[in-house]
Amino acid sequence: MGKSVAIITARGGSKRIPKKNIRDFCGKPILAYPIEAALSSGVFDEVMVSTEDVEIAKIAQEYGARVPFLRSTEAADDYAPTADVLAEVLACYQTIGSEFQYACCIYPTAPFATGEKLRHAMECLERDGADSVIPVTAFSFPPMRGFWLEGGKAKYAFPEFAPRRSQDIPSMYHDCGQFYCFQVGRFLEGRQLVTAHTQVIVVPEMEVQDIDNEQDWRLAELKYQLMREKMGGREDAETAGQVSEKRGWNGEGEGHTVDGKFEAAVHHCFLREAKWGDMEQLFLWANDKKVRENSFSTAPIPYGEHRDWYGKKLKEEGTQIYIFCDGHLEVGTLRLEFGTGGVEISYSIAPEYRGRGYGRELISLAEQEVRRWMGKNEGEGISGKVVIKAQVKPGNQASKRIFKEAGYEVHAIGYRKILW
Repeated sequence: MGKSVAIITARGGSKRIPKKNIRDFCGKPILAYPIEAALSSGVFDEVMVSTEDVEIAKIAQEYGARVPFLRSTEAADDYAPTADVLAEVLACYQTIGSEFQYACCIYPTAPFATGEKLRHAMECLERDGADSVIPVTAFSFPPMRGFWLEGGKAKYAFPEFAPRRSQDIPSMYHDCGQFYCFQVGRFLEGRQLVTAHTQVIVVPEMEVQDIDNEQDWRLAELKYQLMREKMGGREDAETAGQVSEKRGWNGEGEGHTVDGKFEAAVHHCFLREAKWGDMEQLFLWANDKKVRENSFSTAPIPYGEHRDWYGKKLKEEGTQIYIFCDGHLEVGTLRLEFGTGGVEISYSIAPEYRGRGYGRELISLAEQEVRRWMGKNEGEGISGKVVIKAQVKPGNQASKRIFKEAGYEVHAIGYRKILW
């Protein structure tokens, strides 16, 4: 292969997520991941970071990248296109006597850009003579079945696809936003990374995540951990005790510690009905390590499977899903399944809010909702009492304690209580 360079574009000044490019991601700065991937790929003569930020430059060098020059003010502007940044880097290398036949632009927040993917893309670039090679992934649902909204009403964007089943529509793909391998000469001619001669490598949806806000960040961390497990490269996780110590929760009951002193918590809890926009947050909570351990099925839940299940449950007349809130905080979720045999309850508390007494309050609010349901359905086959049940895995000591304290009795593989 001709001489090649990996260019990781990492400017400072992120506004939506402060210091986004060097923020801790699963134990180290997120910038470290593309650097390590480029170095481990073994296909680059130079791995460099383009930045105007001295702190970013220092961290980049600590993880093995070169920063031979700082980015100009113009190229570090919020609106500077990636093509301008790359052109500047290549021009700067020319001035110091270095030229490259191939290059790869890697985004700094691309932990899914592994050495194997980079190596494969660069090999395709050389072997097939393409202008560029980029990773893409399929849309989870065909956009051809999408709607325009006009005056609050839905109108098919592509009416010709309206009668067709989604599974009968050809897949459409989008750019993963991770990296672009390209031939330098052809890029400099037109300043385009995607041309009529761009080839692709297809990446699973679970290894793709745009990161624009806090929820995106948490979802990306979860997906990354699942990817690492699939690859057999499990990351060392903090113990529950270490997590509690870092966050300051005393882990014993309702309250937390501040400067070593215990403070009681004052809760202002309520339930709000879950909406479609809560789907990804519930996906994160459902795949939390402790939640999976305490579930009867411990395997991670695939994103597509969760999305389909959640959409179905939102439409079910006998199912109610809630977000459990404490003031402006969203601290957990509750699901009530109403049936002829009673009401099935399931819940979870977000990892960062465990050990604060929220479980007891959540069960109390759940019972209030069941009583409200009893009142609404009185005279429709609902007697003056109803059985509320919960399945609890034998090893789930926290839930056992919560249900016992709430007056539930052991029954079958869980607990039950008769509400009057």
